[in-house]
Amino acid sequence: GIRINKCFKDFTSRREADRMVENGRVAVNGVMAVMGTRVLAGDTVTLDGRAVDWEHLAVINTNIRAELQFRYIKYWKPPGVVCTTDQRVRGNIIDAVGYPERLFPVGRLDKDSSGLILLTSDGRLPNAVLRSGYRHDKRYLVTVDREVQPQDVVTLSEGVVISTPVQRDRVDRIITARTLPCHVKKVDRFTIEIVLQEGRNRQIRRMLDTQGYGVTALHRVEVMGLNLAGLREGEWRPCSSGDMSVIRKCLDDGAASA
Repeated sequence: GIRINKCFKDFTSRREADRMVENGRVAVNGVMAVMGTRVLAGDTVTLDGRAVDWEHLAVINTNIRAELQFRYIKYWKPPGVVCTTDQRVRGNIIDAVGYPERLFPVGRLDKDSSGLILLTSDGRLPNAVLRSGYRHDKRYLVTVDREVQPQDVVTLSEGVVISTPVQRDRVDRIITARTLPCHVKKVDRFTIEIVLQEGRNRQIRRMLDTQGYGVTALHRVEVMGLNLAGLREGEWRPCSSGDMSVIRKCLDDGAASA
């Protein structure tokens, strides 16, 4: 792990970070931090109650392959599991997976959604996957509450205006903007396939709501070319050598665009 004061180096000095800890403004996993507290991958660090993005500070040995230093697994999340590392939350993903080492999810799926999610101990991966300069396909199958109309497929694929909550510089805002053009295909009367390269809060549900559809099931089948092959609902398995090739390329591209 790393010392708590290093979690704030992107926006303040070490001395000021020490002062924030001494003043009781910093917590790790909901517990007030003290001088010398160390944080591990997956820990939630907050300043004045707001989460701090510190995971990119993972220390690695570039002479050793990532999969020998960190853990990477694929998990078929069932509906009802919450993508949080806070084990005080009922149905949290850490307890659901039951992995013997500390991991954290890469991105998230809504509680009511199902499908593929990656978990890792590598703090570089979330930033590499989500980095705006390097977008990754995420493929979903979505079941809706009425028959899908061809004109709505076209409208959704071209982009629709939605409002989503975001947090920037530890300030909550509502952003209203058009979604990026994306692949949308009708699979059957009540099912569509959507491939996104962005990940706004509850984006698919908000997109479909603009056209008058309610989502009855949302299932992620693929991320960056990684899929659920060999898994059943509720199961996890270590990423294969083929999966790791994709992940290593993601890490390399993420580092290059940093």
